[in-house]
Amino acid sequence: MPEPTLIRECAHRDSARPVHIHFHNAYELLFIKNGRIRITIDGMVYDGGPGSIFVIGRFEEHTLTILSEVYDRWFLIIDPDRIGQLITDRRLLSALRNRPKDFSHRFDLAADLSRVEILFTRLLEECQSPGAFSELMQMSLLHELLILLYRADSGKMCEEQPIPPSVLAVQAYIEGHYAEPLSISDLAARVFMSSCHLSHLFKAATGYSPKQYLVLNRLAGAKQLLASTDLPVAEVAQRSGYPDVNNFIRTFRKETGLTPLVYRKQQQG
Repeated sequence: MPEPTLIRECAHRDSARPVHIHFHNAYELLFIKNGRIRITIDGMVYDGGPGSIFVIGRFEEHTLTILSEVYDRWFLIIDPDRIGQLITDRRLLSALRNRPKDFSHRFDLAADLSRVEILFTRLLEECQSPGAFSELMQMSLLHELLILLYRADSGKMCEEQPIPPSVLAVQAYIEGHYAEPLSISDLAARVFMSSCHLSHLFKAATGYSPKQYLVLNRLAGAKQLLASTDLPVAEVAQRSGYPDVNNFIRTFRKETGLTPLVYRKQQQG
């Protein structure tokens, strides 16, 4: 299997096309160069203008309304597995994957607008015309961008208390094994702690309980299969960790408001 690419997509757009609700099963950074928008991310509503950067997690559906005639923006779609392998300072990754309580998706980098645009421009060039050590160059540019986010508002990052290695281990295990039968007690046993203690630490570090995080991983995998394949719903359920297709449909509808087939039609239509 080929190794995942750090930057799945980098693009610049200046058309004012409406953006319907969607998700990428990846991290997204949306940078507004010019214009004004109202964006809803996982139920939270924000207004944004020049210099705003929105950090969107891999499980977070989002939609936006354009509030101006001009809408000039850049966006990055980042592979969640690869960035975790390449960037080791968890403070820089916390805005993407380990959110503190009351996390806000909006960062204000208006004071560094020109610098941020240069970084996005260089990332686009590197993605379109990769040369020697291309991924290393992408990582360097992305590192700088994440540092600017940290400097703009370090209070949004998990740094007051280091994230316990046990939480990181369970988080990584869920991400790699969500399609397998998993229980919270089994996950807790893997890191030699009680279910209650793990749940408390996990929630503080990620914003989700272990059970919620498992469900979100399973649904993200299902959404990706529904959007990109024509597999029967029963097989999508099986590959996503739901041997009972009826349980899968109930869970999917509860979390998204749609049945799997309606979701597929919406995404592929």
